[in-house]
Amino acid sequence: MQEHSVRDHANEPTGRLVLEATGHLHDPVLRDQLARMAGGTDVAQLEALAALRLAAKQVHAATERWTEGHGLSESRLRLLMALYFSPDRRRPLRELAEALNVVPRTVTDIADTLERDDLIRRVPDANDRRSVHAQLTDAGVERVEVLRRDMLEQQARLLAGFSSEQLAELRHLCLLLIERLHESAGD
Repeated sequence: MQEHSVRDHANEPTGRLVLEATGHLHDPVLRDQLARMAGGTDVAQLEALAALRLAAKQVHAATERWTEGHGLSESRLRLLMALYFSPDRRRPLRELAEALNVVPRTVTDIADTLERDDLIRRVPDANDRRSVHAQLTDAGVERVEVLRRDMLEQQARLLAGFSSEQLAELRHLCLLLIERLHESAGD
């Protein structure tokens, strides 16, 4: 059996991954803990969600390290990307708050920092004096283009070992889980 080590966000070992005869990885220590917690019932569902939580946690941590390495936070990167892909590379601050799913005050704080760093500027809306837009500066556009190239290279390296079928299945399962979460929230 092939073994792989796994580390959580705090870089503490969570156990050894073992490749099963089916070709699927599992963590025997976690499986045993979940079996004891579930009273001996099938733990496949619990195991799948635990693996998803661990993967999400580690992807999030890696993203934070990457953005911090570029002198940004994840929220600043998201705002820059939202502007980059907007018409004229500008949007009202209230729209950015909605798009980023944050309160307007948070977008104001993020915009303050990005404006201080000369990556965006605030511009008044010609049609609505109450509305203020954030617009990427030339330096902001250059920064996003560098970030995009690096991000694409990082993602390509991370996913290089996956087949197109595995990537499609991973995408499908994640989106299927999101649908189920929305359905159960509606109950």
